[in-house]
Amino acid sequence: MTAARVGAHAACLGLALSFACASAPPPATSASTASKTVAAPAAPPPSADSAATASAVPGRETPDAPFRQLAPPAGPEPTFKPPKPKRFKLKNGLEVMLVEFHDLPLVDFNLMIKTGGAANPPDRAGLADLTAHMLDEGTKTRGALVIAEQIASLGATLSTGSTWDASNVSLSTLSRNMDEALKVFADVVVNPAFDPKEFERVRDNLLTAITRRKDSPPTVANLAFTRLLFGQKHPYGWPMAGVEASIKKVTPGDLRAFYDKYYRPNNAALLVAGDTTEKALRKKLEAAFAKWTAKGGAAPKLPAPEGASPATRIFLVDKADAPQSSIRVGLIAIERKNPDYFPVTVMNLILGGGFYRLDLNLREGKGWTYGARSTVDSRRAPGPISAGGEFVALHTADSVAEILKELASMRDADVTDVELARAKDQIIKSFPARFATRGNVAAQLAELAVFGLPDNYITDYTKKIAAVTKDDVRRVARKYLDPNRLTIVVVGDRKTLAEPLAKLAPVEDRDLDGNPLTSGP
Repeated sequence: MTAARVGAHAACLGLALSFACASAPPPATSASTASKTVAAPAAPPPSADSAATASAVPGRETPDAPFRQLAPPAGPEPTFKPPKPKRFKLKNGLEVMLVEFHDLPLVDFNLMIKTGGAANPPDRAGLADLTAHMLDEGTKTRGALVIAEQIASLGATLSTGSTWDASNVSLSTLSRNMDEALKVFADVVVNPAFDPKEFERVRDNLLTAITRRKDSPPTVANLAFTRLLFGQKHPYGWPMAGVEASIKKVTPGDLRAFYDKYYRPNNAALLVAGDTTEKALRKKLEAAFAKWTAKGGAAPKLPAPEGASPATRIFLVDKADAPQSSIRVGLIAIERKNPDYFPVTVMNLILGGGFYRLDLNLREGKGWTYGARSTVDSRRAPGPISAGGEFVALHTADSVAEILKELASMRDADVTDVELARAKDQIIKSFPARFATRGNVAAQLAELAVFGLPDNYITDYTKKIAAVTKDDVRRVARKYLDPNRLTIVVVGDRKTLAEPLAKLAPVEDRDLDGNPLTSGP
């Protein structure tokens, strides 16, 4: 072995020079692995003179090593200014909000109809969603395949969908193809055919998907939870996509009636983000939507929820021999425009909206789940707040008890300074990501339009989050996390769960749809 090689070998033995060891040869192979790897022949031991020489050689050091030993000082806190939209209206009453971006030749359109699943009749659950999904399945002049081919040839994308509060049609296109893409987009919005043949195909696919839901315990738990929380007479008590019985009742005539009543320009907003100007866009939109006229009527007033528990109860849905249990614990919380939205957002994040209390307890501490979460779904009317997840069956009752303890802790004690600072920091610093793409920007504008929020809502969002205090968090926790009227849904093996769950709260048996079990003859 050369003197230089001996020096490198000696340097690797010193902890202070561990960085230099990265290029050292691997250790000799042990006897247990000799059959797989041929060990290098052992090197002769270094002489005393060579070892002394090596120890005198200073370790190699990169010129900037001292710099790397200290973290650079923090710079000024970056600021983010959300884009401010330009607003104008078309002659037919359609509200338009535009944010210009000229760095890339792309434009995104998001048409929001301000009516969604909340307008479904009690016996037509899924009507709004099915209406939205039928829009691009053919118009009076274009079939479904023609629409798909024309959009693809333009390098554009077109999609439809719905939420509880709105229905939408979105388009993303190259700015140079905007005129042609707008023709297809407007045709889909203004002239849907609701062709019976296409309707049968779409409905059959939907029914197949609905049938498969009962094979998923988490899905069963979600659907049963909302049914039990809102009741059967409230639209929120049914799945957005409907159930088998309701979808089988829907006809093309029902879709047409829903469309004629709610799909009108004075009940809509068009959100645009991208490479265009107000002057050019206004002219194109006036031409594209000239035949879309105001009509229709107002959405029905939502009934009061009838399913919310007057007292905490556990509803047990049997999934025989299930190795894990799906748990949902919650109640009805707030509407989107409620001033408590900001402290509730912070409270929920600390409870389980991210890797916080529920995960630290039930995943990291107990090891009973891959993840426990809490959510707040704020809609035009008060939506649900829930906590839960999927838990190992053996600890189902224990998991419910721990979730109840975490809810009680949010009410009975202040969050820590560290928790509050971390949660607010996470929300505030992730806020700019909501504007990362043109589609993201259009989605943020849609929130303003659908919920009737002012433009400064976006610019003031982080300020209102930053202003939340520990007292605010505890106040909303005590207001909205009432331990005496929780709805608790457990989907799991009844024969092993009924008895331990009954020690926590009264237990009622339900079927896979959340309905009371009927007794035999």
